Amino acid sequence: MTTRALSKYVTTLNLEMIPVATREAAKRLFLDGVGCLIAGIQGTPARMVANMVVALEGNRGTQSTIVISNERASARDAAFVNGVTLYSVGVNDIHKASCSHPGGCTIPTVLAVGEWLQSSGADMISAMIASYDVIGRLGRATMPSHRARGFHATGTYGTFGATAATGRLLGLDVETMASAFGIAGSQAAGLLSFQTDGALTMIFHAGRSAQNGVEACLLAREGLDGPKTVFEDPHGGFLSATSDDSDPSALTGRLGEFYEIDDTSFRPFYGCTYTVAASSATKAIVDRVPRYRVDGITGVAIRCHHVVMEEVNDPDPQTLLAARLSMQFNVGLVLVRGDVVVGDVTEKDLWNPLIRRLLPAITFQRDDSLSHWASGVTIRFNDGRIETCEVSHPKGDPANPMDWDATTHKFHRLLEPAVPQVQRDDIVRIVRNIEKENGASVMAAIRAAAHPDKEKSV
Repeated sequence: MTTRALSKYVTTLNLEMIPVATREAAKRLFLDGVGCLIAGIQGTPARMVANMVVALEGNRGTQSTIVISNERASARDAAFVNGVTLYSVGVNDIHKASCSHPGGCTIPTVLAVGEWLQSSGADMISAMIASYDVIGRLGRATMPSHRARGFHATGTYGTFGATAATGRLLGLDVETMASAFGIAGSQAAGLLSFQTDGALTMIFHAGRSAQNGVEACLLAREGLDGPKTVFEDPHGGFLSATSDDSDPSALTGRLGEFYEIDDTSFRPFYGCTYTVAASSATKAIVDRVPRYRVDGITGVAIRCHHVVMEEVNDPDPQTLLAARLSMQFNVGLVLVRGDVVVGDVTEKDLWNPLIRRLLPAITFQRDDSLSHWASGVTIRFNDGRIETCEVSHPKGDPANPMDWDATTHKFHRLLEPAVPQVQRDDIVRIVRNIEKENGASVMAAIRAAAHPDKEKSV
């Protein structure tokens, strides 16, 4: 049975079974996610959901930390708020095969449950890898039909990923884990309709999937029964219900031999999955043009697959979320601001007159010979020059990976000047040697970075 096979894999996975290179990739992605989480405390969406938890008196719990407020809550509610906080920053990781952002729902879950249980760092990384495997394999089993139907993978697959991470840290047995997956199947949700008007439900999905994953495992542990064939059941199972062309074998093929975390990309630029290559190509052109001036641009053509054109064609985004999903805005952002890896894209950028003047000049050219993840950019200048660059594997892609130096460089750029150097360095050191840490010590370092003045006075 597929569900039980995945359950056995998740509950028995330990760090010694995992190749060193995969562990190191996981730690780099963990650091990247922590950077996004801390950067996200400056944003409005995180404050909204933190206030909601307080209004419901959800902060009366003592298990885990809500990073934005430095308050404590249940592990379930902390995972929710921290998931929204992390995912609100448009530079967290990408798993292309599943069209998902696994770190947005996995890392807050691992942090919340790990802090509560004081889990070892080794167990936290094992739980993270298990979660990415479940998310990635669900994508391979149900895409592209899943997305074509209108489902948002970070919300749907992410719920099962968070369930896997929580179950691994709780030490659930195989049958209870399968039951937890079954419960998660009745919680896994997320619709792509946010793309129409740039609504914040996209960000909400990451937090809710983290919250639901914790809840599913706690309910299963208490004895609530979930269907133990939730993935493969032809009558209302997740694959048959959410995809017209599913492949159940993708859930278990080479399980324990190939790790989805090794096929996960870092996001070097603000934007979404389909805009990163174009942003990278645009930056390459800007860097090589002598005496570059944005007011010298007369036109920009983006060559890409027709699916990309359909997904990210928005020449007039009205919200920051819509801007994050707009090819025109993201290319214009790079043309005006340069290397945008920071998490401080604001309303000021959304309405920046230099970017706004560029948007009508940025057009598409269909080229279905390119993959969904590649783009070619051609920029015309008023002196007659034409500059072109094509990017198939942007920096951070598994085919063009970010090493520790590149990962820490992004981490520091993301958090300076809000977080002092000493706190940033402390987090890098702790994550790089996380096998020697536990959930409480990892969260203590995050709290110190997120609230340096408050922590100093404690």
